[in-house]
Amino acid sequence: MLDQTDLNQTWATVSRLIVKHPSFNKAYQALRDAYLFNRQTGLSKNYWLVGPSGTGKTTLMDMLVKEFPPVELDDRRSIPVLAINIPALPTIKNLAEEILVQLGDPLFHRGSAIDKTIRILHLIKVCEVKLIVFDEMQHFIDRGHKRAPAEVADWLKTLIDRAQISTVIMGLERTQIILDSNEQLRRRFCRRIDLRPFDLECPNSRSHFLGVIKKIDTTLGLPTALDLQQPGIARQLHFATNGIMDYMIKLMLGAYQIALNDASHGIDQTCLQAAFSESIWVEGVGKLNPFHPDFFGERLDQRGMVFFKAPAVELAKAKKGERL
Repeated sequence: MLDQTDLNQTWATVSRLIVKHPSFNKAYQALRDAYLFNRQTGLSKNYWLVGPSGTGKTTLMDMLVKEFPPVELDDRRSIPVLAINIPALPTIKNLAEEILVQLGDPLFHRGSAIDKTIRILHLIKVCEVKLIVFDEMQHFIDRGHKRAPAEVADWLKTLIDRAQISTVIMGLERTQIILDSNEQLRRRFCRRIDLRPFDLECPNSRSHFLGVIKKIDTTLGLPTALDLQQPGIARQLHFATNGIMDYMIKLMLGAYQIALNDASHGIDQTCLQAAFSESIWVEGVGKLNPFHPDFFGERLDQRGMVFFKAPAVELAKAKKGERL
């Protein structure tokens, strides 16, 4: 039986696990190329990276920063890759402030939006930024005011044109609304990268999906491996996670904890059934639990279910008031 320290270490290891499956590697190489292209030519290469939450977009950004980290020089700080998380309640002003914070400007809160933009452009050159990555761009649609998509589109177009560095915007599919707000910006981001959930109907994607589950299970280190050859297990696991990496890790970690509590040698159907309702969806019991004998056998993406996605137009109607 693992003691609490070993358990916590295993949990932390798996929570941070990065499985570099082919589509993830392809996306990373494209972003890496955008950085190298600007460093080597002084020209920009821009990408729009699209993917549901939990598919690894933020992980890609973190990996880029780790490979090309900031460097403290005698007279300045070099920041090859500038990683920006869009504020939860975004405006052009607080986005500009967030960029200034990451560039090390102690007076980030001072000045108008124009003043802040001028300082951003100056510090991008001083800090030798070659690539800027914006994560969670859909916040401007979901939580910004009515004019936010058009305003940020205009501002971004000006910024990237004047900065002359490679730029990546990352977000959910509805980030398209921002690009549609400015034809010139849309043209600059015609290179699109899709980081999709695993698709069980595609043989290669199915193989990669099961390979990731196996990797997680192996990393957990229980004596008996999860039997991925048992009939229906692949479809059950896919129904339970929607093919999304973050849910795959949550499910397996939850099942691991239950296996330990029950003194089991490995993860089995009982562990997975309990883990789904405890770690993925509290209402996922009985016919709504993929590992239950009475499961109704359909994707859990209808309204009121764990993987339901509201259309962008519906999200817009749900906004409460407008922010200045």
